[in-house]
Amino acid sequence: MKSMLSLVFILSLFTIYPINAQGQDVRSDESIKEIVAQIHAGYNKINDLKSNFVQTVEIMDFNTPYVSKGQFFIKKGKMLWDYQEPSKQQIFVDGGGYLFYVPDHKQVIRSKVGGQADSHLPLNLLSGREQLDKDFIISYEIENPVPGAPTLLRLVPKKRMGLIKIVITPVKAPNIEGLIIDKVVLHEENGNISTSSFKEIEINQGLDDALFVFKIPKGVEVLNAP
Repeated sequence: MKSMLSLVFILSLFTIYPINAQGQDVRSDESIKEIVAQIHAGYNKINDLKSNFVQTVEIMDFNTPYVSKGQFFIKKGKMLWDYQEPSKQQIFVDGGGYLFYVPDHKQVIRSKVGGQADSHLPLNLLSGREQLDKDFIISYEIENPVPGAPTLLRLVPKKRMGLIKIVITPVKAPNIEGLIIDKVVLHEENGNISTSSFKEIEINQGLDDALFVFKIPKGVEVLNAP
């Protein structure tokens, strides 16, 4: 369950590059601050968001990565991960906790977001609620990229949270000014690497609030996670 949540975590459209007036690639603390400011600006304009996603988990000592696909939704700080492949699962997330529903098992796992590991930070990244420079030391993942390569930002947690680093790919947001996150790669302390890529993003299309309300089906067991 913890590893599933660690996956969480927005369009391969127009990739951004920090450049100066002469058109030269610029890699500096100031350019990082500008990118972060544009990410915050982008998410401040998002009322709701819908996207397809692909998640790939490379598990330590396993040769074959685990791949899952589905749809991702955000509205007013709430999230829904609707997994379609390889099996149907749903994760409902709000500011206080999450519900993890597995129809085949007829079970709902209920837990709070947070705790000593601060594992909720990757969730907050994707909801736009996290101030990046508050909880992370930010730098470029690649200092001297090949021309035309995407900008990758390395986020190292300022306090222990079970993660060594998070690498995000910011891109220009469709329909609004600012940047959003196209890809999140989580490098965990246990050696696992989780990658979430988001495509076909739709912003501010008026998602129904009811989409984020989970009604526990009859006959489904509810378990409280420690």
